[in-house]
Amino acid sequence: MNYRLLAMSIDGVLLKSNDRVSRDTKEAIDFVRNKGVYSVLVTNRSFSSAKKTAKHLKMNHEMICHGGALLAGLSGAPILETRMPAEMVYDAAAFMESYPCRIQLESQDYEWENKHQQSKNVLGKIQFSLGEGLLQPKTYTDRISSSVYEKQLTALRLFGEFEKEEDAAKCRMDLLEQIPGIIIEQNNRHLTVKKEEATKEYALSYLMSELGIHREETIYIGSGTADEAALEMAGIGVAMGQSPEQVKQRADWITRSNDQNGVSYMVKEVFRKQMKVEV
Repeated sequence: MNYRLLAMSIDGVLLKSNDRVSRDTKEAIDFVRNKGVYSVLVTNRSFSSAKKTAKHLKMNHEMICHGGALLAGLSGAPILETRMPAEMVYDAAAFMESYPCRIQLESQDYEWENKHQQSKNVLGKIQFSLGEGLLQPKTYTDRISSSVYEKQLTALRLFGEFEKEEDAAKCRMDLLEQIPGIIIEQNNRHLTVKKEEATKEYALSYLMSELGIHREETIYIGSGTADEAALEMAGIGVAMGQSPEQVKQRADWITRSNDQNGVSYMVKEVFRKQMKVEV
């Protein structure tokens, strides 16, 4: 079997624990590229952050960013964009504002954030810790919902950071009941709200269809729970060695950890004898 597409996450896959790309990983990406394999970044990061990684690795193919909400080339022109319409964003933001919560609206080119005042009993500064690498211009407002209504803002994602995990869980359940067509990921006190089609696996399957690449010709490398569905849809789903057990169980192959150059090890094992392909 010749593999024609290699899709990779950034955090926990291409980046080591020190947020650097090792020389072995760079050489592995070059090796795959010289084989003619279509190499694609699939990441939770924003477009601007993913583009920096792509340029560093000299990758020039399309990228799937914002957790699957955007498929775009390096120019930034959307190929597939799954936006939450203004009405949906308004309803979600208005409900989240009933809790002590920092809210951030994310699009490809802008961010809006509310001026949340944290409670005195919360130690330390509340900050987004989702590894998103958000780099767009940011505008602060008293209420996200009011700004969405006045300017008819759409969004690729809506983030909420709550002071209590139980508030986040309750808000998630209520939002899913009241707003059809959304999916919500929860990570402790954090919620990420997206349109239900805005997934990594949907954007990847769309790209594969456009390129004429079949499932069995695809390899996906991931490390987190957000990668589980994409791991299962690929011909070979590869989990990094440091991945949670539930992620490893969804994979066909478990490589070494990111700090042990797991991408390089997998590439050498799979692509060493493969002839050059064309996409």
